[in-house]
Amino acid sequence: MTSIRERAQALAPELQSIKNDIHLHPELSFQEVRTTKIIQDQLLAMGLHLVDLGMETGAVAVLFGGQEGPTVALRADIDAIEQQEPADNGVVSEEPGKMHACGHDFHTTCLLGAAKILSERKEEVAGNVVFVFQPAEEITQGAQAMLDHGLWDKLPVPKPERIFALHTRPELPVGDIAAMEGPVMAGKSHFTITLHGKSGHGGSPHKCTDVIVAAAGVVNALQTVVSRNTDPLESVVCSVLSIHAGTPDNFVPDVLTMTGSIRAHGAQAHRHAEQRLEELTVGVANAYGCTAQVEFHPGVPATVNSPEMTRIARRSAAAVVGEDHVVSPNPDMGSEDFAVFGQEVPAFFYWLGTGFPGQHNPCWHNEHFRTDDEAIPLGAALLAQSALEGLKG
Repeated sequence: MTSIRERAQALAPELQSIKNDIHLHPELSFQEVRTTKIIQDQLLAMGLHLVDLGMETGAVAVLFGGQEGPTVALRADIDAIEQQEPADNGVVSEEPGKMHACGHDFHTTCLLGAAKILSERKEEVAGNVVFVFQPAEEITQGAQAMLDHGLWDKLPVPKPERIFALHTRPELPVGDIAAMEGPVMAGKSHFTITLHGKSGHGGSPHKCTDVIVAAAGVVNALQTVVSRNTDPLESVVCSVLSIHAGTPDNFVPDVLTMTGSIRAHGAQAHRHAEQRLEELTVGVANAYGCTAQVEFHPGVPATVNSPEMTRIARRSAAAVVGEDHVVSPNPDMGSEDFAVFGQEVPAFFYWLGTGFPGQHNPCWHNEHFRTDDEAIPLGAALLAQSALEGLKG
C-alpha cells in the first residue's frame, strides 16, 4: 500500500488549490462563513459525518474507523487577521485589509489533506477521528466557544483521548518538524490600567495632577517586572501596548487608560508578574499624586506538551520526515488557544517548518509572511500519522 507521505504528496496539487482559494479570501475571527462552507463541502465529499455545534463558523467532522478503538482529534484554526498584503507577495489576498499572515489557510489545508488520507484508509483506522476546524484563534476565543457549544458532548463518539495540532514555523526549513516536550507557547492575560489625576490648563501645571507624567513613570517601573522581579530562568513578557489620554493641546487630562499583556510559560511566574504589576502601578501612581485601578482579563493558559504526548508525536514525526529532521527549537512567547483544548484532553502542538531555504522568512503577522507550500503534504501526512499513532497510544 502507498505510504501516508506518498499519498499526501500525490494530493499536493489538489491541496495547493484549496490553500490558494482560502488565502485569496481571508475572513476575520467569527466571520469565516465562506471558509467554513469550503471545509464542510470537502468533508461531505469524503463521506465524513458533520457535527452541528450551532455555531455560524467552524466545522467538526467524524471519521468512524473500520475497527474498534478509542477516539482522537485533530485541530486546525481557520481565521485571518487585519493586515494589508503587499501586491508582490505571491498569491495575494483579494480582501482589502485582510490577510492570512499566520498560516491558518495552510493549517486548514493540511487538516483537509489528513482527513482525505484517513478517509481513504478508513478500514485500517482502529477507532474514530474527530476533525476540528476552529474559528477565531487570532482573538483566542474560538476554542472556548466550541467547548461552550458542547463540542465533546455533541460528538456521536466518545470524547477524544488525545488531540493534535500543528502550526507553521517560518524559522524552520521545509522538512523539519518541531516535536518538543514542555512549554511551547506562552499563557497570556491582558490588563487595563486607569489613572486618575486632576485636569487643568497646560500653562498652570502646578494646579494639576498630570496623568501623562504619571503614566510615563508607570511604564518605566513596569520594565522591572521582568528585569528585577522575575527569575531570569523563567520566561515572562510584560508589555504596555496602548495608551489613551487627552484631546485638546492646552489641557492637562485627568484620566488615562493603558492596556497591555503579560505572557509566561509558567503559571506561578505569571501570577507573580500580575501581582508586581499591580503593586508597582498603584505605588508609582500614588507617588505622582494619582490614583490607579488595575484590571486583569484572563486570556489563555500556556501550551504545554506532556512527556507521553511527546513520545507519540516524535514517533509520528519520525515516520513522516525521519528522526534527523525531528527538532526541538526554543519555545515561543506567542499564545495559542489550542491550550484551552489541552485543559480537557491530552494535547500536542507541533511546529512545521515552512521557511524558504536561503531566504529571509518574515515572522507571523508580518505583511510579508509567506509559507513554502512544499510543506503542505508533510503537514497533511503528519496529522494523519499522528491520528493513527494516537489511536495506538
